[in-house]
Amino acid sequence: MTLAVEPATNPELDFPGRRRFARRVSVMFLLLGLILSTIAVQVYRAVGDFVDAARWVNHSLGVRQEITLTLGSLHSAEASQRAYFISGNVQRLGDYTATAPQIAAHAAKLAELVADDPEQLGAAKELAALLETRIESIQESLALYERGGIEAVRAAIPVGRTRAEDSSIDNIGQRMLRHEDRLQAIRESRITHQALLTRALTVGASILSVLILGVALYLVLREQRHRTASMREARLANRKLLQSLADAQRMGHSLRELANLGEMLQACRDVKEAATGLRISLPRLLPGSSGSVHLINASQTLAQTVAHWGETDDESSDIVSLDDCWALRRGHAYPLSGTTPAFVCRHLLASKAAHPARDHLCVPMIAQGEMLGVISVTSEQEIHGTERSNIIAACEAISMALANLRLQETLRFQSLRDPLTGLFNRRYLEASFEREIQRAERRGIPLSVLMLDIDHFKRFNDSFGHEAGDALLASFGALLGRILRKEDISCRYGGEEFTVVMPEVDTALARIRAEEICAAVRAMDVSYRNLSLGKVTISIGVASYGEHGLTPDELLRNADNALYLAKKGGRDQVVIAEVLRPAPGVSEVDAAARDETGKSP
Repeated sequence: MTLAVEPATNPELDFPGRRRFARRVSVMFLLLGLILSTIAVQVYRAVGDFVDAARWVNHSLGVRQEITLTLGSLHSAEASQRAYFISGNVQRLGDYTATAPQIAAHAAKLAELVADDPEQLGAAKELAALLETRIESIQESLALYERGGIEAVRAAIPVGRTRAEDSSIDNIGQRMLRHEDRLQAIRESRITHQALLTRALTVGASILSVLILGVALYLVLREQRHRTASMREARLANRKLLQSLADAQRMGHSLRELANLGEMLQACRDVKEAATGLRISLPRLLPGSSGSVHLINASQTLAQTVAHWGETDDESSDIVSLDDCWALRRGHAYPLSGTTPAFVCRHLLASKAAHPARDHLCVPMIAQGEMLGVISVTSEQEIHGTERSNIIAACEAISMALANLRLQETLRFQSLRDPLTGLFNRRYLEASFEREIQRAERRGIPLSVLMLDIDHFKRFNDSFGHEAGDALLASFGALLGRILRKEDISCRYGGEEFTVVMPEVDTALARIRAEEICAAVRAMDVSYRNLSLGKVTISIGVASYGEHGLTPDELLRNADNALYLAKKGGRDQVVIAEVLRPAPGVSEVDAAARDETGKSP
């Protein structure tokens, strides 16, 4: 009888509405679990794609860098060879001997990097073969030079052949760079598509999840008198679900900000521009934190702040010694994850004393085996898990970008400057002279050009040696850098001949500035190996836009004619070009009147 009555003591167990309620709630949470699983899978795939994309970006940067280093090594070797031919300086031959083996090493490393790409591998092998042929050509020219001098080289090796070899090498390098750019564009497009899909799925699933939670909550409230225990479990599940969604959203936000940071840094032109972007991007990537980015100076003695965000202590210094930071000493993040630091970096002592509850993390910036600086982060919360991973990932992206920017700045300087005098080279003059003339014509402002030549330069070489001549050229280049305006364009035109383009300077003012240069040169005291080279003078020819020509060629030709007249008239003087026509007799200059260097006497 007891068994027959027991079901009646709890009639709610057989109530159809209760069973429907249980089924509905079960179905809703099952659907919610399916949605969350889908989000988790998609986020996991997105993270994998982003990590893979970052790896390929680093690979592409490595390939591009190796291509640039290969071509740069060749150009450096060629420059050393030409410098040796021109100056006869054995040190230049030593520079070539030291640089030449690097070409094959870079070419081999480039082939290793592109081994997974048949097209790039074929181009790398072709490039290696051309580089080997070019090195053999250089070796041949050196052998000819040792036997018969520069004339033997010119007679045996046509200039067109070397130009064709260099052009073929540069074309292959550019083709490989373009190929890497195409691969990078394809990968970025794929990641963008994946990010958009992930964002749409996350937003849609979140909205659907909220709707399901609302219905479930309504049913639970209606049944709360009978299912108090179920209500507590539902609230607990709800909190866990919201936490999971918040974590997923924070992860998605961090990934988007990290991708934006990488794209922004890749598009920067210099370190200053990158520092400005970091001040904006890092607070978004690391919300609720403060910190600074320090870069090590060229002498590897100090690290200087280039960017900071959040709250900064008044006592914090913008200059940090390398020994003050444990991360720079040890070469990895400090403190280690999950540990309590035994020491505090000295540059953070003031912050730690003022805010003892704050957590600190220093991450060194290392790229291509070189220590670039350190990122220091301070937070009111403990820095661990996702926050620590975001900081380290941001540091790696910043390190690669800064290393690339420094390499670009180095290559840009080498392509525009004369290594001996530090002045612009002839290539830069040809590129900028036309622009300055167009600006003068558009704005109606004057422009003048000076052609300068060191008097009796051959005598200095014959009396003191070519190294003393190089010292004289370097001193003269430094003199021009000091006394000319920053907007003036001073270039080494060739040998001991120099060109200065002076925007917004008419003929009268150009003569005054030229006389000042002559006076400054007379006052020069150049010594080589504790031996004074004696009195130095220069001759200067002046031509102005409009009066003496309308094109770069006309102005340079008339300024050179005026320089010839200054030489012919006794040197150490300034001569203005004749108006609207070249100086008489200059076009028929007898070849015998020019010295062995090919310059005007």
